[in-house]
Amino acid sequence: MRDVITRQHALADHSPAAVRHLLRTGRWQRLHPGVYLTHTSTPTWRQRLMAATLARGDGAVASLECALSLWNLADREPQILTLAEPANTHRRTTLPGVRVRRRRRLTRVRRYGIPVTSAAQTVLDVLAMPGRTPDDDVALITRAVSRRKVTVAELRAELAHHPRHPRAGALSEILIAAAEGLGSVAEVRYVERVERPHGLPTMERQAPMDGLQAQADGRSRTLDFRDRERGIGLEIDGDLWHRERQVRDRGRDREFAGRGEVSLRAGWIEVVERPCELAVDVALVQIARGWTGRPSACGPDCAVGRDTRLRQLSA
Repeated sequence: MRDVITRQHALADHSPAAVRHLLRTGRWQRLHPGVYLTHTSTPTWRQRLMAATLARGDGAVASLECALSLWNLADREPQILTLAEPANTHRRTTLPGVRVRRRRRLTRVRRYGIPVTSAAQTVLDVLAMPGRTPDDDVALITRAVSRRKVTVAELRAELAHHPRHPRAGALSEILIAAAEGLGSVAEVRYVERVERPHGLPTMERQAPMDGLQAQADGRSRTLDFRDRERGIGLEIDGDLWHRERQVRDRGRDREFAGRGEVSLRAGWIEVVERPCELAVDVALVQIARGWTGRPSACGPDCAVGRDTRLRQLSA
């Protein structure tokens, strides 16, 4: 980012008098002591962030929400700039609108020319912030992985460096689920609340639909879950679906049915709010198509234990 420079860099090309003239006439702007913007326009968010890292000196990097934004994983650019510095840094100066914390472990890469924590450390740092829910955590992890900013293996390796992470146990489980190819919060919840606790046959995750027509962009089609042995596919719909995707998915369902296979579809409410009822529905289809086992109730009030159709089959 060449339009944000330090005084040291400015003096490599200009005399002290020339620098003072540029600042006095407004052709340059002083963003922080010893850090200049070399034009008259209002500084952008990234320019402000770059200036803050330069003003703090060597070792300072963008972190937390600012780092998340630089990695294109946030919906907005935070107005309060958050930086991190090595634990052995001792600087008493403060910068307006800038929060700085010291870290024992601090990775350093560059995005848009700005020093920033690695994608893996950024994600884990944000996941350690207070006020987050498990669904928030899963959403961020799947977003980061699906956008290819980081891999599950990289996140697991980074987590090993943070044994005191406040969500270490839960994150380990989430990363195991992510490694299985689950692409959305609803898909993770299906495994956690429907498939495993009710003893349903384990379906293949993100399974390619062999032999079916490719999508318009040439990529192979996949199902969220597929039971190949019994010819069953299951799609978990999220809350926000575009009309184009709905049309595409209906076409995929028709193709699947044309091969004599069954395509099931469930939404967020069924997975999260009525998982036991969904387990009954899936189990009945699997039984009808050859599964000789039976689902198990996850608790005394579970619909699996109360459903008359399942009880008749078990009699």
